[in-house]
Amino acid sequence: MAIFDRILGKKDTNEEPTRKEKKPKAVEIAKKEKKQPKPKKEALKKPERIPSKKIKTGKVLKKEENIAHRIFVEPFVTEKSTSLGQFNKYVFKVSQKADKRQIKEAIQDYYGVRVISVHTIKIHPKKRIHGRTVGYKKGYRKAIVTLQQGDTIGINESV
Repeated sequence: MAIFDRILGKKDTNEEPTRKEKKPKAVEIAKKEKKQPKPKKEALKKPERIPSKKIKTGKVLKKEENIAHRIFVEPFVTEKSTSLGQFNKYVFKVSQKADKRQIKEAIQDYYGVRVISVHTIKIHPKKRIHGRTVGYKKGYRKAIVTLQQGDTIGINESV
């Protein structure tokens, strides 16, 4: 019945008035913590980080090694691209996201040649109709790479 007494607000007449304690326990614990000496600021400091490689953010991408497998899709071998080999120019299908600087670095690292210039061409997806169904061929990006005189890549010789 004590539950109903609490709900209804009735007090038991047999209870003795309770004495108030000096201070609640939480306040006593907080005062004890205040009395303890605080650790020095030097101990709280985080250890200094040794800067490894500086990576710039924004448009300049961080330099990665061995990125040729992400940039080159395949060599682009056609009649025209093989004839460009006379002028030290080679044609590759490259990733849509790769820029000229990345293509140049990848070719120099992978083939060990010196690149003079890189020209890129974006081939748009072409419309194809098969019966009533309309679809698109996949577009791609082509890079024409000019090498320094005397450097060669053995792409066209195997064909």
